[in-house]
Amino acid sequence: MKKFLLIISVLMLLCSFWLLTKPSMSEIGIAYAQPAEPGQDLTVTWFGVTTLLIDDGVTQILIDGYFSRPSLLDIALERRIEPDLVAIEGMLNRFEINRLKAVIPVHSHFDHVLDSAEVAKQTGAQLMGSATTAHIAAGSNLATHQVSVIETKTVYPVGAFEVTFYPSQHAPLATNSAISGTVAAPLTLPAPYTAWKLGKAYSLVITHPNGRMLIQGSAGFVPNALSGVKVDAVFLGTGGLPSLSKAHQLAYLDEMVIQRQPKRVYTIHHDDLFGDLGQVEQNLVMPNFDKTQAFELGQQVLPAQLLQMRFGQPINL
Repeated sequence: MKKFLLIISVLMLLCSFWLLTKPSMSEIGIAYAQPAEPGQDLTVTWFGVTTLLIDDGVTQILIDGYFSRPSLLDIALERRIEPDLVAIEGMLNRFEINRLKAVIPVHSHFDHVLDSAEVAKQTGAQLMGSATTAHIAAGSNLATHQVSVIETKTVYPVGAFEVTFYPSQHAPLATNSAISGTVAAPLTLPAPYTAWKLGKAYSLVITHPNGRMLIQGSAGFVPNALSGVKVDAVFLGTGGLPSLSKAHQLAYLDEMVIQRQPKRVYTIHHDDLFGDLGQVEQNLVMPNFDKTQAFELGQQVLPAQLLQMRFGQPINL
């Protein structure tokens, strides 16, 4: 028994040391993007995971709109979850999301689409996505005229923006096996996280007179789906990327960055999606980057500059 307790104590000590020595995002070597300059017409604001507010001063587009934060226990125990209405209303008011014309989930897992229909309902925006997204929205009683099931490689005008959906894939992570597939009927809320299925995943290209961006929410891809597309900036989903094979990483970066020829690449979806809203550090137990991985990613996206964003701080495209 004494030997067993000694082993447990040593393991706990090593685990504590490991957790305490994991670098924060400010320590891994990825520079922070500069805040938007006054008077600039086109800004992007990150709210954790892959939620991005795109604003040209007249029209706002919100990617995902995920503001609720179910806990790790909620997910592990498959407790029933639903949108946090207080959190959603608070974010809409705090960040003046009051000119919203479109809410666009990159796919339909809970950490992307959980709040999308409620955000559209509170703002009058159009929800644009897959048939799975539409069925989830029906469960939130979003008016049918506010839901658009999109076609890929079709240009959708939203104010001065043009939005094009390209077919994509989710990162091939074994942990997502329970949430693959589609939703084929209105989703009754609350529900366990497994009720939110992937549906179709998209690479989003958003064009504006002042710039063009690619938003890639997950580290998967369809080869050649973006053939010929060039952009100024890539918002790159890096969740789980270091855990995938080197061959997949290089092919993903070639498809999403090298061939797109951006000037800047912004890492997104690297943060702890179970942390409090506003907390965008990595999960301590399952960090996405260490200093070596961050350095390697910065080298792999050259000549583009690799940057990270601060929560709620607008940047210029």
